[in-house]
Amino acid sequence: MKNILITPEGIKKNLKNVKPLDAICEYIWNGFDAGASHVRVYLHTNEMGLINMVSIIDDGTGIVYDELPHKFQPFNESKKADLPSRLNHSLPHGRKGIGRLTFFSFAQIARWDTVYEKNEKKYKYYIGMNKDSLNEYDDNGGLKPTETKDSVGTKVTFTQLIALSKEEIIEEIRNEFFWFLELNESNKYEISVDDQLISYEDIVINRTELDLVQLKLNHEYEVKFVQWSKSLGKEYSKFYFIGSDNKECYKEATKLNKKSDEFFHSIFIKSSYFDEFNFDNTQIEGQIGLFPNKNESEFKILIDAINRYLIKFRKEYLKEASDKYIDALIKKEVYPNFNMSNFIDIYRKRELDNLVETLYTAQPKIFTGLNDDNKKIMIHLLQLIMDNSNKPELFEVLQQIIDLDEDEIKELADVLRYTTLNNITKVIKLLQDRLRVVQGLKEIVLDDKKFAKEVEHLQEVIERHYWLFGEQYSLITAAEPDFELALKGLLIATKGDDSKVTLDHEDKNKEMDIYMIRQDRKGNVTENVVVELKRPVIPLGEEQLSQVKKYMRVIKSDDRFNASNVKWTYFLIGNRFNKNGFIQDELESHRNLGEPHLVHVDGNGNNKIYVLTWSDIFDEFSKRHDYLMSKLEIEKEIWLKKHDSVEEVVEDIKENSATLKGAVIPKRASN
Repeated sequence: MKNILITPEGIKKNLKNVKPLDAICEYIWNGFDAGASHVRVYLHTNEMGLINMVSIIDDGTGIVYDELPHKFQPFNESKKADLPSRLNHSLPHGRKGIGRLTFFSFAQIARWDTVYEKNEKKYKYYIGMNKDSLNEYDDNGGLKPTETKDSVGTKVTFTQLIALSKEEIIEEIRNEFFWFLELNESNKYEISVDDQLISYEDIVINRTELDLVQLKLNHEYEVKFVQWSKSLGKEYSKFYFIGSDNKECYKEATKLNKKSDEFFHSIFIKSSYFDEFNFDNTQIEGQIGLFPNKNESEFKILIDAINRYLIKFRKEYLKEASDKYIDALIKKEVYPNFNMSNFIDIYRKRELDNLVETLYTAQPKIFTGLNDDNKKIMIHLLQLIMDNSNKPELFEVLQQIIDLDEDEIKELADVLRYTTLNNITKVIKLLQDRLRVVQGLKEIVLDDKKFAKEVEHLQEVIERHYWLFGEQYSLITAAEPDFELALKGLLIATKGDDSKVTLDHEDKNKEMDIYMIRQDRKGNVTENVVVELKRPVIPLGEEQLSQVKKYMRVIKSDDRFNASNVKWTYFLIGNRFNKNGFIQDELESHRNLGEPHLVHVDGNGNNKIYVLTWSDIFDEFSKRHDYLMSKLEIEKEIWLKKHDSVEEVVEDIKENSATLKGAVIPKRASN
């Protein structure tokens, strides 16, 4: 037995913060430090399925017996620490000389079986240690190593373990080594657990080869950007400079660390330029060196170009992340409430979203450093300032409290100073165009003598202006779709599924006039809407309502149309009711439910039918917009305009700023 120069209690005290899974990773690092390219982990289990032994095998250089006193006797010292030129490299990883002792955190006994090569011969021996006597180690029972034909490498085995989970071990290894495996992809470095390779592709958000040809540099470069979905652990986001032999020459942190934005990334730069490169920062700028260095214009141009790419990627990521952040704020009821059936509130919310997105992109820590109560105060103050058009003042304050570069200052200034005027102009124009649409529809549906039979023109307008039935709908089908076409559109819009659709129902070929959906911010369908338009001269009665109920039965017959949290709303619209009183009786029988125009609701409330006249729709529009119209005084001129034909009406109003997006399936699929 040989002694380590410290007591077991002293060792445990120094290593008290080492966690079992971290310790296992430390032994994998030891393999790579020894020059291994493959490290295999085996988790042996007993008859109860519990892990009772762990083996870690590497194909490194082994532990040379003559160097054993230097590797195992000194504590908190390591020959790796005597390599100052290696401090900016991923290997060697361990530098304190303590990794070999961390097994005590998860095992009672550790044994190293190692094979090394010396003078063109290979030798093997073992080293043993016990948790209770960490200041001692068994060096092959006092015997000299024996010659062997076994492959060079080391197998370390741990027994008498604490309870460990295979899933936890695999996840810890993934989290520790994913960036390192990517760095050494060309060297084919691998880690396996029970012969299953560690995979980390699900951690990759973006992997992009950067095009630097336009820089016209003197050397060729392979530059790869990788964005990760999680932190790199103890590793910062870094540049990795790689020589022509695929070996890492140097690494250093990028300037986008500690931004509180979760933009985790790595940049891998390979070139023969780095084979003889001097990365020493002590080089005096302008001084001529024997080897290329950081002061050369080529290096500066290279890094500057890559940094511009990084800023671009980060901005794209943060714009997407800001949407998720706003969603989270809304879910926590931190965000102001907006009435999404009111298009003015929609514009107010859009303006606030735009501001929060810009601020989050420029400096996420403005928000991420606050608790929910302070976030709520902050965002409501932003909304108050936006509503009162005090953006220049807000800009001056924010410029003093957050660190922004020149481009970020300009972007923020543009948003804060000009958004209000731009949006006010858009709102006025939108309101004017909506008024024109309503006026044109009044001409079509209320003038029995002029346009009473022109239902096809009516539908052409409604397909473009379905906001009449509520804000934030998406049109799925147009041109009188049957139900197979409607279901196909729904699947395309919600799942991206463009496969052929068939239904088994006798009424599947019935044709709806308008089919649209309402979606939340995450794209989930919350409401399906079917609109059935009737020719203005046809009064609405039992026959017309029965037709809509047939639509409902077809939809309820197929599970793909239905989900427990999805509602179906049907609108039957015409100019007047049948004189026999059928529709009036249905309205009266449902009046106690407190919903105007309701004539049918099923047991779970997920399917409802409403019957409206065009006058009802126009009245609803006036209720929502009268205040603004009176304030803006834009109504009179529009109401005075008349048209000579239905074609002229449609041409005048079908395309303007009030027009919404076209259908997912704009035309009937051809047979």
